[in-house]
Amino acid sequence: MADRAYRLSFTTGGLLRADAVAIAELMVTASDASTARARAVELNLVQQRTTASTVRVTREVVQRVSALPQAGVELVAQGSVNDSRQLMWLAACLRYRFLRDFGREVVRDRLVSGRGTVEYADFDTFWNLQSSWVDALRDAADSTRAKLRQNTFRILREAGFLDEADRVLPTNLSPAVAAVVADSGDELFLSFPIHDAQVAAFAGRDGAR
Repeated sequence: MADRAYRLSFTTGGLLRADAVAIAELMVTASDASTARARAVELNLVQQRTTASTVRVTREVVQRVSALPQAGVELVAQGSVNDSRQLMWLAACLRYRFLRDFGREVVRDRLVSGRGTVEYADFDTFWNLQSSWVDALRDAADSTRAKLRQNTFRILREAGFLDEADRVLPTNLSPAVAAVVADSGDELFLSFPIHDAQVAAFAGRDGAR
């Protein structure tokens, strides 16, 4: 299940899909995540210029990928580009409740309501509503809010959920991805831009949970 806390540390890096594919390949065979992370830093799989940046980005990737079930880690490493994009969105939702909730309450809402486009103003409205009860949002600096807004849209575009005009693009989940999402929690289907019939079909695959 996703952590109930609102972490706000996704200020840079986007979806990190390519980095995740390389690191997930190590995580599949390594004895544990710490071993995989150390090896990824040694090899600089994230291709950063400084050691500090390599350590920071590698840690972020490992934390996201580690949030997935084992089948998800394997699919990130070995699946298609679309599979890895969708699973890294799932990983981001599992790691960051803000993204999970934004995907459900804003992005998917625009798809099913027919409004179609997500704007920066929608992010600000969502932030303001959530900040009424989430201290981390209410206390965040304006610069942090701006960075998170920019990176949220970057992540959504890189996941293939928004086009360059920020129109919502409905997605199709492969059976393998759908199984990983279901294993993580049926409610997470609601954080993807898919229609109600797809949610019902996926969530009902193995009966109500």
